[in-house]
Amino acid sequence: MSDRTADLTDALEALMRAIGPPPAPADQLGQALRRVDDLTGALPPSAPPQLRHFLERRSYVKALALLRGG
Repeated sequence: MSDRTADLTDALEALMRAIGPPPAPADQLGQALRRVDDLTGALPPSAPPQLRHFLERRSYVKALALLRGG
């Protein structure tokens, strides 16, 4: 797993924790979402099209499953 992929996996896991239950405060949720968005925007052109598709459509559970190999 590349550093970029590991960072994105970590960011998605943090977002899932912030979503809850119990939900995190709004500022923490917003910060987690911004981190995922930043990493999504930094994906190289060689990133898997399905991963890009999930992230662009905010299908974060599916993106995380894909990154975990599922």
